Amino acid sequence: MKNPFTTLFDGLLDRIFSVLGAITLSQIPQFIQQYLQRLAGHADEAMRIVERYMLAADRAGMEFGAYIQRFKQDPDAIIAEHGIIMQEAVERAEFLTNAVDALQSANLFSRPFVFLSNLDTDIAYQALLIFQPGVPTTPEGIIYALTGILFGLLIYNAIKWPVYKLTNRNHSSE
Repeated sequence: MKNPFTTLFDGLLDRIFSVLGAITLSQIPQFIQQYLQRLAGHADEAMRIVERYMLAADRAGMEFGAYIQRFKQDPDAIIAEHGIIMQEAVERAEFLTNAVDALQSANLFSRPFVFLSNLDTDIAYQALLIFQPGVPTTPEGIIYALTGILFGLLIYNAIKWPVYKLTNRNHSSE
């Protein structure tokens, strides 16, 4: 015969774990969205800088790649360093723009993998510092919440099972 207090406690705990799982996992799309907003801002600013360099190359009557190479090959180390910085700015703008495009075009199931494969840890860290939890009402948020419920129940049962086995072994030996 089951103890009513144990049954009540068990039911309460499984609901708590379910709710905590739902809340926790439903924040994943929320974080990715806030990260994406920061990422897009960085991409826009990086492209703005590259466009300024492109405009300078155009005013000098040079193709952009040749403009950068001219700086990089200059015998003056200060000017050569500026060419390296321009090349890095171009590469950074391309990386950020590609990451934004990949995240925006990813579907519900591929988004976490696309997020991780294009992750800029500095931007993610800054997004985490100002992360605002929310209640996502999108299909993606709902799927994550439902998955969180399942994970919460799974974790609870993984904790409960050994305790249940231990207590039943002690009761059966009496």
